[in-house]
Amino acid sequence: MKETSLNNESGIKPRGWDALEIKLKGRGLSSAEIQEARKSFYDGIETLTKMFLSCYEAEKKPLV
Repeated sequence: MKETSLNNESGIKPRGWDALEIKLKGRGLSSAEIQEARKSFYDGIETLTKMFLSCYEAEKKPLV
């Protein structure tokens, strides 16, 4: 949380998980709910990364 406040003081808005976590805490979610959301968030990012890399590799292959 200290890192987030430093970002706010320097005019930099939090992004990604940091921004989402602030919103979830503001809505009163419990620590367990936030942990579950964090896992889901990073699982989603991992899935999107794999999808991107899969498509990128397919585009690099020459068409026969």
